[in-house]
Amino acid sequence: MKRILHDADNAERILKLTADTMILVSKEGLCVDVKTKSDLWFLQEDYLLGKDIFSLLPLHTRRKITPNFMHVLKEQKSISKNYKLELKGEVYYFKCIMYPYDDMVLCQYRDITARSNVKLQLERTNHELKEIQKAALIGQWKYNSEEGIFYYNGFTKIFCTDKPQSIPIDKYMDYIVEEDKEVFCQWLYKNEEEFNEDSIGYRIYYENTIFYLRIQTCLRELRPNGSVYLEGYIQNVTDIQRHRNDINILTHAINNAKECIFAAREDGSIIFANRQFKQNHQVPENQDLGKLKVYDLVGDLHSLEAWQRRYKQVKPGESADFIAYHPQKNNKEVLASQGTLYHVTSDEGESSYWSFTHDITERLRYESQIKRMNRIMDTIIEHLPAGIVVKDINNDFRYIYRNRESYNREIQVENAIGMNDFDFYPREIAEEKRMEDKEIVNTKKGKHFILEVRDKNSKQLILDKQKIMVESEDFSPIIISIEWDITQLELMKRELLASKEKAETSDNLKSAFLANMSHEIRTPLNAIVGFSRIIAESEDAEERKAYYEIVDANNERLLTLINEILDLSKIESGIVEFTYTPVRLEGLCKEIYEAHTFRTPPGVDLIFEPSDGSIIIESDKNRIFQVFSNLIGNAFKFTEKGSVSYGYHKNGNRILFHVTDTGTGIAPDKVGKVFERFMKLNNTAQGTGLGLSICKTILERLGGDITVSSILGKGTTFSFWLPDTSSHPETLIQKVTNDTSYQSNIESKKENINPSDVIPQPASANKKKQKSTILIAEDTDSNYDLLNAILGKTYDLVRARDGIEAVTLFNEVKPDLILMDIKMPNLDGLEATKIIRELSTDVPIIAQSAYAYEYDRNAAVNAGCTDFIPKPIAQDKLKVIIKKHLGI
Repeated sequence: MKRILHDADNAERILKLTADTMILVSKEGLCVDVKTKSDLWFLQEDYLLGKDIFSLLPLHTRRKITPNFMHVLKEQKSISKNYKLELKGEVYYFKCIMYPYDDMVLCQYRDITARSNVKLQLERTNHELKEIQKAALIGQWKYNSEEGIFYYNGFTKIFCTDKPQSIPIDKYMDYIVEEDKEVFCQWLYKNEEEFNEDSIGYRIYYENTIFYLRIQTCLRELRPNGSVYLEGYIQNVTDIQRHRNDINILTHAINNAKECIFAAREDGSIIFANRQFKQNHQVPENQDLGKLKVYDLVGDLHSLEAWQRRYKQVKPGESADFIAYHPQKNNKEVLASQGTLYHVTSDEGESSYWSFTHDITERLRYESQIKRMNRIMDTIIEHLPAGIVVKDINNDFRYIYRNRESYNREIQVENAIGMNDFDFYPREIAEEKRMEDKEIVNTKKGKHFILEVRDKNSKQLILDKQKIMVESEDFSPIIISIEWDITQLELMKRELLASKEKAETSDNLKSAFLANMSHEIRTPLNAIVGFSRIIAESEDAEERKAYYEIVDANNERLLTLINEILDLSKIESGIVEFTYTPVRLEGLCKEIYEAHTFRTPPGVDLIFEPSDGSIIIESDKNRIFQVFSNLIGNAFKFTEKGSVSYGYHKNGNRILFHVTDTGTGIAPDKVGKVFERFMKLNNTAQGTGLGLSICKTILERLGGDITVSSILGKGTTFSFWLPDTSSHPETLIQKVTNDTSYQSNIESKKENINPSDVIPQPASANKKKQKSTILIAEDTDSNYDLLNAILGKTYDLVRARDGIEAVTLFNEVKPDLILMDIKMPNLDGLEATKIIRELSTDVPIIAQSAYAYEYDRNAAVNAGCTDFIPKPIAQDKLKVIIKKHLGI
């Protein structure tokens, strides 16, 4: 492409077209060269070339241009200045741009005479304009939003003079008529926001006169500090306003308006009504309005007082909105109208009230339908078991709807609208929620997750949460958050899973338990059956006695095993019997020692560590005994040498117990499983694996608990505690003294006396006394044969095979004592006892039963039994009980 502007051959042509007159001046001031484009005589070559330029200039021009010329030479920087030139009686104005050119200066001369003359003309015009402003009552004003000061000058004859003045904007507002203040404020606010060339009219009350002003902005400037600077014109249009002749046009417009318009005074007199008002209220066109009262026409204004209540809501210069129900007296189809009432002050200072209303019947009907649907939807949403929150994305994620959230239910819905998460939650939680919302906005993908939190009471909450973004052309984008409280469902699910795992584990354990139980039952049975036959075959009395002791030991072992199984059955069915009595702990521990010392393995010492002997608590003595027995028995199994110690002490409001052994200990990974049912940590040891589980259940029912600590190879300590109920020891001691169960324990000790220790009656006395008769109610032959073998040589026995036969034989035989089996056909032992007690209150009745729990004993006593002996029956104990009740 050909570069025309860079072609040297074109330079002359371009210079002629674009440049001003060019003068090249040496540093001495001589015109070295000149290129003129002007017809002015003093810019021609023959006038300038080779001449001293500065000598050709007038003195005042030379004084201004010479310093600039020297500055260009020295600093080698260009300068542009305007100068005045007077030659031969003519005045010229020019712009001179001086460029450094080697050691010379290139001066570009541009004639600005015409522009300068225009400026002068403008100044003359401004003077004329000022005169016009005086005639037109126009002034100028300035305003800076930072200062809040209104500056003005001019010729409006209101405040203004030809010298600038100022007034604070607040004070200026005091002069504005009340009804026009809002208009002026809105206009000023719009101009502060952006340039607004629209003018407004308002009124000033000054020197007891109302003036009409019209104000307009012509300049708006935003300052660096953020403030706004405004300039404009203001005109006094009072005369114009007062003489306007377009009132008829305004009246015509009002008359044809669809709104119902009227004006009335404070006494209710109508001063104006448009055509729509007259039609609505059946006012004839030729009716003299001055004779009408508004409260005689408008349906919802029944009296002057009602009209006064209406207009008194409107302050001077303000307006008030209202809704009038059934506003037309003759048309009940119109349900309501909505209107605005204005307070207007006339030029004479008289107040009147202008009402503008329109029919909103259709809107009310539509809104009623919408409200009905909204009420239905709100009710549905409110009763859904879900928290719903709707946020406006473009408005700082503020709530536009919120019914509740599961862990923030106290906040009222009406207080939530317009707030956001930072108004509800700690900052950390709020920021987390905001990050979730922004992620959804950025990705435009919803989120669905399960959240576990805590409410204000630290209660666990499990929430199913879902957040989605909704966009529409009809409203700004929103985020909808829906949360479902699935706590119960999830916990139930987890519980079912845990139950399933537990059931599977329990099933495996039960299988192992059954196999173990089979072994545990068969082992003593094997000894009982085997040695029973050997006893029958042996003729050596000492040998039979030794074998009998083996059989008796295995009987006890088998009975213990059955009791544990029965206890398990009670626990699983939720029935565990407890009898609360005063328990002296020292006496209980001594009984435990006496019961277990003969079972202590060789090489092991059983040690009771004495404590406060005065401690008496309210609890179940037998159950505490059972717990100690289980723990000590377990310790014996796993302790080959050393000791098994036990004891108790008081600690605050608890009594702490312990059983400590020096045995094999428990592996760390198995310590937490020792209280599980059917759990045996050592399969070589005897037992069912139920004892510790039963202990834990008993202690929990007694209000306590049990723990274990163990060091493998060094020993184990089982610690358990019970509530300290010894706050009134005197009362408990008295109860111990008086309590029948305590007396029963004493009697029980007496019953355990060996028959050989009973002092026999003298032989002569026995010979004189006849055999006592015992009625035995027993339906099982083998059981009766056993009793006959035990008692038949000492007493006369009469057998009844069921309860009915026992009652009949009692009347016939009149026995000295009755042994009553509880479980019998036709009529059980308890019912038979009740009938016999109606016949005799003295005869001793001893209940015998394989049901050996405390409530079985209580049931027998309540039916009238004198005493109770469990099966299998120990013959020594049976003989002692019989002798006691027969008085032998």
